[in-house]
Order: sequence, then structure tokens, then C-alpha cells
Amino acid sequence: MTPKTNSPPRPERLVLMVGGTIGLAIVGDSFLYGTLPIEAKNLGIALPLVGILLSINRLVRLLSNTWASSVFEKLGPRRPFILATVLALLTTAAYGAGWGFLVFLLARMGWGIAWSALRQAGYQAVWTGGDRAKGRLMGMLWGIIRLGSAFSVLFGGFLRDRFGYRTGVWGISAITAFAIPVALSIRWPAEPRQAPRAQASFRQGWREALQTPPGRRLLLAGFVHSAFEGILISTTSLFLVGRLGGSDLFPGLGAQIGTLAGFLLALRWTSDMVFGPAIGALSDRIGQARTLVLLATVLLATMLGVVGLGGMSLILCLCVLFISSAGLMITLAALASSVALRAERPHIYVGVYATAHDAGSAVGPLLAYFATGLIGLASQYLLAAVILILAIIWYRRAV
Repeated sequence: MTPKTNSPPRPERLVLMVGGTIGLAIVGDSFLYGTLPIEAKNLGIALPLVGILLSINRLVRLLSNTWASSVFEKLGPRRPFILATVLALLTTAAYGAGWGFLVFLLARMGWGIAWSALRQAGYQAVWTGGDRAKGRLMGMLWGIIRLGSAFSVLFGGFLRDRFGYRTGVWGISAITAFAIPVALSIRWPAEPRQAPRAQASFRQGWREALQTPPGRRLLLAGFVHSAFEGILISTTSLFLVGRLGGSDLFPGLGAQIGTLAGFLLALRWTSDMVFGPAIGALSDRIGQARTLVLLATVLLATMLGVVGLGGMSLILCLCVLFISSAGLMITLAALASSVALRAERPHIYVGVYATAHDAGSAVGPLLAYFATGLIGLASQYLLAAVILILAIIWYRRAV
């Protein structure tokens, strides 16, 4: 049956449905960050290879983003979006098949392609609301997606602790499957808005972004921060195993390290939505540059607590660390928008900043797992935090 497209839902409802679909589709990817590091040995995967598995989807995305945009322009959003949800289900199910590293790697690459299409659909849903509603709808979209990630690491971590890894994968796969009927039910506008095409100016945009000291130093700060988060998020569960062991944290509930790591990652992925408005209000009051320095100071102080303390003090420091890191991401993104407004091509600078951020996210897990044989995670955390602080100070001196 051909779907009706003459009376699409209001932009808010469209974003709600598309965001909900993406939130269901992303649960498999989010689940891996809390469970794969502590299950790698049981799966026969060496720790350096874990870094590759957690990064390859982002590396693929640097190439597949443009391809996904072209497909959406040619075919419209409906068919690519549905196919992306099917691919998300297949890749999630493959995580529990036990077919070896190569199949796992291909599944992660497939997820990178699926995410490019899912994110493109999310942006296309936001564009239907026009310029005036774009900010509010974008916040709604990512808030819903983050809720999916948060639920995944909590629920999946509990399933893994209670019933084992493969049961966790099948439970998460069952949730992912619901994305397909929701995607099928969405009625897209007949002529959705298109993203502005700036491929011809991309190289020039990079040159322009690197010309001014604030522009290039902010790109470095954004790259270093996303790499820092990539290191931290991809190794949290492994770090907790080394520091707290595998004892029951909440006796009688079967809640162990997987559940705790899930809670901490859920806190990080919901911090943007929960604490973002307060951090934004603070930056409006004292200035974004000062907010950046304040958050960096809090991050360094809590990182010292993470590597030097144990028990509940360690957990509390990790909580504050994740919140301050989320605040840094929000503040850096706001500063990127400010720098972009002073550039000749604002949208190109924003794209360059996003690419630098994606590249850092891909590099972080690779660095973390390949360096485990040289230095411990605590030393990696401290070194990454110091480099981040230096990058922020370097940017601060340019403004």
C-alpha cells in the first residue's frame, strides 16, 4: 500500500516520531559501549581490537554522510529511512551471533552507514519546521535520541549482569525491531526541505576555518574534547572493573559493573538535555569563555578524584566528570556557532567543526585500547585531561 503523503503530521509530531525511531535504532550501538570492553575476553576479542570496533563506525561515517545525503535527495526520506532501521536491526543482532571479529567489524561498519541515514532523516524532519522552530525541534530530536541511548545502557547492562551478554544482545535487538514499524508508519511531506549543498566550497571552508587563530584553536579544542570523551566513554566499564572488581554493588538485584557503567553512561547521554539549559544560562551570565575555563577546572579536579579515590567517592567524581564534560561539549558548540557567524560561510565552518568532532570521537577509542599495553587507564585519563585543558587555554588566549 502506498503511504499517504498529502497530509503529513505537524513538524513537532514528525520530529517526535522520527526521533523515537532513531532512539529505538541506536540502542544496539549504545549497549556496546558499556558491555563490549568487559565481554571482549569472553568473545575472543583482544582489547586493541575493541578500540577498532568502537571507532570504525565513526570512520565510516566520515565517508557515508555525503553518500546518505545524496540518496535522500534522489529517493526522498521514506525508503532510505526504513532501510536504515532494518540495517540497524541486522547489525545489532550480529553483535550476539558469535561469528568472530570480522563479522563484528562488518556489523559496526554497517551501523555507521545506517547512522548516517538515520541522522539525515532526523535533520530532514527538523527542516520541515522552518528556520524559526529549527533550534527547538533540534533539541527535541536529540533529547529523544539521548533517552534511547540512556535506556539502552541501563537496561542492557542489567540484562548482561543478570542473564549474560547474549541475552542482553537479544533483548536490545527486540527493542531495535520496534523501529521498523514506527518508520513504516511515518508520513513524510511530499516535498521535504533540502539541506543546503556546500560540497563545492568544502576545501575552501577548511582553509577559511584555519585562517584565524580563534577558528583553528577552537577546532583543535573540539577535536581534543571529543577524543577525550571517546577515551573515557569507551573504557568506563573496563576502568570500573579494574578499580571496583566484579562484586555485587546492589545485592539481590544482580547489579554489577555492567549496571553501574550503564548508569554512568546514561548520565552522560542525558546530561545534554537535563543540564544543558542551566549551563547555557550560566554562560549567558558570565560569558562562554569563562564558562569554558570553569568547566575545565571542574573536569580536571574531578579527574584527579577519579584516579585517586575509590568506592562511592570514585563514582561521585565520575558523575560530576561526565556532567562537566557534557557542559564543555555544549559550550564548545556554542562558541563554534559564534565563530561561524563571523566567517564568510557560517554553515561551512559549522560543518568543519562537526567533522573535527567526529574525527576526535573516532580517534579516542583507538588511542585508548592501543595504549593499554603501554600505560594504564588512570594515566591515560590524566594525560587526556591535561591535553584538553591545554587546548582550552590555548583557545582562551586567542579571544
